[in-house]
Amino acid sequence: MYKHVYYSTYKYNCEVRIMIFYSINLAIFIIYSLFTNTYYKNHKVYFWLVLVHLTLLLGLRSSVVGTDTSQYVGFYLEQNTGFNGNGTLVYSSLSNFINWISNGNYHVFLFVLSLATVFFILKSIEILDNDPDLMFWSVFIYLTFYFYFESFNIQRQMLAISMTMFSIALLSKKCYFESGLMIVLAIGIHSTAIFALIGFLIWMARKNRITFIAVVLLAALSNLFLNKLLNNFSQIFDHYQMYTDAVLESGGGTLLLGAFLLLLVIITVIFIDISDEKIMSFALFMTTIGAILFIFGSKSQLIIRMANYFAIYAIIFIPQAIIKLTARFDQRIVKTVLEVVVIIVGLVIFYYKLSHNLGDIIPYSLNAL
Repeated sequence: MYKHVYYSTYKYNCEVRIMIFYSINLAIFIIYSLFTNTYYKNHKVYFWLVLVHLTLLLGLRSSVVGTDTSQYVGFYLEQNTGFNGNGTLVYSSLSNFINWISNGNYHVFLFVLSLATVFFILKSIEILDNDPDLMFWSVFIYLTFYFYFESFNIQRQMLAISMTMFSIALLSKKCYFESGLMIVLAIGIHSTAIFALIGFLIWMARKNRITFIAVVLLAALSNLFLNKLLNNFSQIFDHYQMYTDAVLESGGGTLLLGAFLLLLVIITVIFIDISDEKIMSFALFMTTIGAILFIFGSKSQLIIRMANYFAIYAIIFIPQAIIKLTARFDQRIVKTVLEVVVIIVGLVIFYYKLSHNLGDIIPYSLNAL
């Protein structure tokens, strides 16, 4: 009994220390963000600071950090292609190549995946925001809304998500061939990236209040046939059957996140002409789909994973919505209130997920190359 109490107390103390560790990293990000965005305003330096910081934290982690990490590493070390045989030829080829050049060093494997994931996200933010001053808020949301920390667990999918986002960024620059190539590579990394093709339809569609209502209704009604669709998907790619069968006891904060995103989307649609800005309206539509899937699918692992392909655009939508709403009311207080709300909601989600150790990112263990 005493041993059990001692172990529980020790485990609790370790978890608290690791939560402090992640909090310190968040604080470090905020400090150098303030420095490079005010006193020493250099956006290129800021880009590289964020890239290095987030890549090191993600890429130098031990294989015990993240629920699926040990499985990824195990298959990488064994070079077992069965796990990656479900249409993910690109990921399998990349894994084999890294294994060959690094002589089987799994630290190199995790680091390369981490660097690619963070780079594609930051480059997408840079292109889609089209305003260097918004990068801080996009990265802050990326961190506190837990998109970044999902990479500690489901790294292969988050790499695919970052690539699909970069594909849209290239599309916005009219780099059609590069955009198409990137989405194909993303599907080759993770089969679920095929759902991101919906983003191309959203990009081409006319975006106004009428099409917004249509998207909301379609996303809400998709709950009626989504489970059947995902069951068929998991039969084709049988590795995902485990997620189709899995039922989450807790929504992991996704219900709260979905509700907040949907509320902000509705406020934006009411007060802003969404047809004015192509990128913001696209990000709004994608965020809407992600929010609704978070709400209706908060108990399903596979639906939540699919929703991430859409909800990730919240890191683009929210900062731009704040700018548009501020301009609409021409009141500085509106900007301040919205920013404070985003900070509070972000920290609530961040610490809720950390306290429940979602993705098993606690304890954090650092392994150097």
